[in-house]
Amino acid sequence: MLVRLYSRKLAVTQPFKLARPEVHMYARVWKANILPGKVEEFSASINLVKPLLRKQPGFRGLLVLHTGPGEALEATVLSVWSTIDDLRSSETPAFQEAVLNMLTLCERRPVMREEVVVMCEFSSDDPDATITKF
Repeated sequence: MLVRLYSRKLAVTQPFKLARPEVHMYARVWKANILPGKVEEFSASINLVKPLLRKQPGFRGLLVLHTGPGEALEATVLSVWSTIDDLRSSETPAFQEAVLNMLTLCERRPVMREEVVVMCEFSSDDPDATITKF
């Protein structure tokens, strides 16, 4: 019976489609563990990075997440860029200094990756109100 219900459910599920196939962007994804008692300082350091990113060509948006509540929090910082070249050229000396300051608030060995944005969709009544319109 469970297999039959599962099969029926699969039959009505639409195949995965890109909501906006024209979205060709790249993301820098950081994962780090914030040191105990340093969440407020970490948030403040992120706020110092925002103006630096906004000045960079190709910057599309920033999303910062952390687990919680608690003292030992994992943070994920996602910045989105128009091209891979924009992403890489955003690493100015001022940006690198800000990141180094932010990382003093985290445990050693953060992870950073560059990723392709496959789909970007935020709920809105305006179909054009996505991260691509920043």
